[in-house]
Amino acid sequence: MNLPFLDTLLYGFVAIRSKRPVATFHSSELPAIRRVLLLLTTGLGDAVLSTPIFPALRAALPKADLRLFCRSAWAPLFTADPNLNEVIPYYGKYRKFLPTIGRLRAFAPDLSVILHGNDPDIVPLAYLAGSRYVIRVPTRGTRFEFLLANRERKQDASILPGIHYVENRLRVLETLGVAAVGAAPQIYLDPRTRVAAADKLAARLRGAPYWVMHGNAADPYKIWPGERVRELLIAARRAYPRHVAVLTGAPGEKAALNEIARDLEGVYVLAGEFDIAGTAGVLAGADCVIAPDTGILHLAAALDRPVVGLYAPTFANLVGPRALSATATIIQKPQTCDPCVEKKCPFAPRNCMDQIKPAEVLAAISRQLGAA
Repeated sequence: MNLPFLDTLLYGFVAIRSKRPVATFHSSELPAIRRVLLLLTTGLGDAVLSTPIFPALRAALPKADLRLFCRSAWAPLFTADPNLNEVIPYYGKYRKFLPTIGRLRAFAPDLSVILHGNDPDIVPLAYLAGSRYVIRVPTRGTRFEFLLANRERKQDASILPGIHYVENRLRVLETLGVAAVGAAPQIYLDPRTRVAAADKLAARLRGAPYWVMHGNAADPYKIWPGERVRELLIAARRAYPRHVAVLTGAPGEKAALNEIARDLEGVYVLAGEFDIAGTAGVLAGADCVIAPDTGILHLAAALDRPVVGLYAPTFANLVGPRALSATATIIQKPQTCDPCVEKKCPFAPRNCMDQIKPAEVLAAISRQLGAA
């Protein structure tokens, strides 16, 4: 529900309300901060890749109340994070707008840090929550730049090309005067969620070890074609009969995945059977996870599972998976169109991802299962 007139109305309201200049933030003021709101209203992959911010802020502000404001769909992934005091759900583009403002104002953050927010109401929400300081890197790219407490820092104006997504996110720590404590994303699963997923899988898979194949993506130009997935499943079942294969996906993908797995013994379609936390529990028990540049790939790596990342239209050196200790194997192919039109790709799903052959993915699986 992104209605342009609501954006204009909100802009006018906030512009009138903010006649008093917004305070400029100086890192020397950080020790006085008691309540911090972290805003992360983006896709799953970007949300996971932003998690190295959490322990850094917790280390810098051990007694502060740190709360995460994130998409309601991803909220279950963060409720067990020891660096956070609470997770507040975001319902998206003016949905439950007034109750959300009420909850944020009840928290009354001293400092709001926008880690990644694609939605037009995020900066105003941070401001209307009563936050004295609103920090965002980059400062450009929002019509609400006048609300940002770091708008005068020239080095915060834009993202830096040629560096990994995580490093671009960590730049906000420099603005705050906080040292990074690591660059590997981490997701902490509630033990009950992990056990529930393991029990359900054990009954379904009869206790067999498994690897996960996630071929789809929210962006069609990142999808690995279903025919390739089926070829891989056939070859992997022959090569590793002890391991069964699990196909994950959204509920609406179940029929297509059932067709890919048709008549294949030892291949299980779990699309739509778990929420995001349950899916994380499935990934946490896998000996290997194969996926293109998707949230599932980054989630598996953040759970410290061995992964095989399939890349062609995007580049792993900029948005590749990172794990604390597990191995991330990357298959990188070049873009076949110049320039790449990304989301407008007219060739999906037979696009540049079709360059990735099942044989090379099987070789990568062999290395990962061997290590496991």
